[in-house]
Amino acid sequence: MLGASVTREALAQGYQVKTQILPGSSTKVLDGLALEIVEGNILDTTFLDREMATCQFVINIAALTTIWPRRHESIHAVNLQGVKNIAAIAQKHGLQRMIQIGTANSFNHGTKEKPGDENQPYTGDQFKMDYMDSKYEAQCHLLDLHQKENFPIIVLNPTFMIGPFDSGPTSGRMLLELYKNKLPGFAGGGKNFVYSKDVALATVNALTKGREGQCYIVGNENLYFGEMFRKAAEVFEQPFRIKQFPGFVINIVGALNSVVARLTGKAPQLSYSMAKMASVKQFYSPQKARTELGLPQTPIEHAIADCIDWYKVNGYLPN
Repeated sequence: MLGASVTREALAQGYQVKTQILPGSSTKVLDGLALEIVEGNILDTTFLDREMATCQFVINIAALTTIWPRRHESIHAVNLQGVKNIAAIAQKHGLQRMIQIGTANSFNHGTKEKPGDENQPYTGDQFKMDYMDSKYEAQCHLLDLHQKENFPIIVLNPTFMIGPFDSGPTSGRMLLELYKNKLPGFAGGGKNFVYSKDVALATVNALTKGREGQCYIVGNENLYFGEMFRKAAEVFEQPFRIKQFPGFVINIVGALNSVVARLTGKAPQLSYSMAKMASVKQFYSPQKARTELGLPQTPIEHAIADCIDWYKVNGYLPN
């Protein structure tokens, strides 16, 4: 989702773009664009050395975002070792700047009245998820490289993204379920939501804007899940029927699902860790990125509409 938008934004700003995909991956979201596509893996340093040799900048969006199972060696391999590989090759060839896409979870969240920012410590280890831990460790590695060797790095930390090209589907899955009246309910927590195209613009801007050695939380609206789903229902022109579930009920369901998943080997739609996170108010301030990277603040209703329209055009929903 983000890669497709970053590619388009980079082309729009006049860059020549080389895009890496995994061997055999679909290129549907990149079809028709004037760019070079190369197949390879960020764990392959020979591949990186060859393909990055002619580049001036590198943007790393590649990551394993799975949160089930919570622990798996492949997550650290891609999200940490892969980042180390890219940074080492960028240093070798003297690239002008590296942009790393991290996660806002690398900073502690706050309330609507006092949202979290880039000065907050990492507290995501409480969820015991390799995804969060590996992204934070990669961020620390890159910032340490900047401190010790003046490595030209900027880390962008997006919040919960919504937008087109979500071919997974990933973040838009809950919108699909709501649109089809299959979402059973929602938890009492909330998130900071942001339009993926706004994140893409800030990402490409960071090639020439922002301060090296800095992190930027890239987000927009702090919304409780109830507020978010009500906005979505209005965009869909549907009545808002779903109810909020008590936290203890969601935790019980998540715990039972996790037990079943361990027995069957099939990933649950709601694990215990997911249930715990659903009750957390993950609110952040994107003010730094607004000021220094020109981050737009497109209303989340527009992001929802763009996401659903893309699903319709691409066969995920009746058009």
